[in-house]
Amino acid sequence: GGDHPSTVGPGAPLATWADHGYGRGRGPDEERDDVAADRAGGGAVRGLGRTVLVVLVLVTVLGQVVAWTRPSWWEPVLQHHAAQYVVVAVGVWRDALGVWNVVLAALLLVIALVGARRRGLDPWRPLPVVTAVALVSSLGLWTYQVVDAQRVGADVGVFAPTLPFQRGVVQPDRTVTVGRVDGDALSADLYLPRGASADRRVPVVVNVHGGGFTSGAPRPTPYFPPLLDRGYAVLDVSYRLATRDRQTWDLAVADVGCALTWVTRRGPRVGLDPDRVGTMGDSAGGQLAINAANLGRSLDPSCGSRDDLPRVSAVVGLYPAVDGSAAYDESALGRGYGDLYVGGSPREFPERYAFTDSAEHVEEPLRQCRTVVGACDGAPVLVVQGGADHLILPDPVRRFADASRRAGITTRYVELPGQEHTLGRGLGTLSFGTLVARDLVLQWFEEHLPASTSG
Repeated sequence: GGDHPSTVGPGAPLATWADHGYGRGRGPDEERDDVAADRAGGGAVRGLGRTVLVVLVLVTVLGQVVAWTRPSWWEPVLQHHAAQYVVVAVGVWRDALGVWNVVLAALLLVIALVGARRRGLDPWRPLPVVTAVALVSSLGLWTYQVVDAQRVGADVGVFAPTLPFQRGVVQPDRTVTVGRVDGDALSADLYLPRGASADRRVPVVVNVHGGGFTSGAPRPTPYFPPLLDRGYAVLDVSYRLATRDRQTWDLAVADVGCALTWVTRRGPRVGLDPDRVGTMGDSAGGQLAINAANLGRSLDPSCGSRDDLPRVSAVVGLYPAVDGSAAYDESALGRGYGDLYVGGSPREFPERYAFTDSAEHVEEPLRQCRTVVGACDGAPVLVVQGGADHLILPDPVRRFADASRRAGITTRYVELPGQEHTLGRGLGTLSFGTLVARDLVLQWFEEHLPASTSG
């Protein structure tokens, strides 16, 4: 019933305590083990740090490579979903950083050089050299983009935005229901400038969100605040999204038409002028904004009537998906969107693609001349495209702009060098590309849809 001799406790013999390592100094073997463990832990941390450094350098380098090369060269890579996602994501990250790409590359170079020196390695090893090349490339790309922004007439500061990842948005004044389709409400966010009322009507820009025709919803964007400050209202509209069970190649633009009829039917009550209407959209929404304007009275809206459709006076397409036929062959994501939105390939559904591809409708204003007074003049269209867009490749967008000009429509095509899809706004924040495009958009509407009327 007594204590076992080997038990360590208050009543244990001193020898037993000593056997368990208590009450005596630590031996040299144990100290060496502790030092080795500390070194192993420090080595793990340093290894992790080197891995993070290498990954950041690779992302920076890839971002520079895809910015300086033609997107069409990447078509073999873009045939794979994962690869296309990586290329687009890297570009969006680069564009969101803007001038801070130069700062990041410089910081990575300093870290690489310090690490090489501490390890007694030659500074001309691959990592520091590649990082130095990325720094030079980042500085060159930024300089090129700033000079080009000035060339196209954008009033944007050299170091704008000063800090990355700013949002630069305002919230809508209210949400309205523009109509009902398939038993569901089509909603839109309404932004009103100061002083707008039924007695003081203002021009309205109908904005159509992007999302590959399969996702997205109305949400604040950095493009709205300058328009509001200059006296424009914004109606940010929704439309039916495509699913595996429902293709919306003809429904989505009809829903945009529904929103346009709401401007005529209900807009004057809240201060909108149905005689001064513009449309704007990005990506998928760019296609819908352009097509709704060019189709005019031939568009069959999903609510209201054709007689309620206002005449659109100005259009803006931001990196617009104007050529689904080309996109289907160019990339994996283009095929995915085509399968959901249209229902299959251009070879399977040529009539559907003819309806969605924007170049097919540039002649429509001329065809309506006989029946609609003033429709001969198609709405002037501004197209802003990223020169390094790997989702909506620039070549088909450029061809659409050329077709629009040949049809007699006042058309301006601006290609921003080294900019990926969304111009850096893919992270939901303000970027240099967005600031450039925003200024061009404001200039376009002020020229073709003036907020003030004379007389």
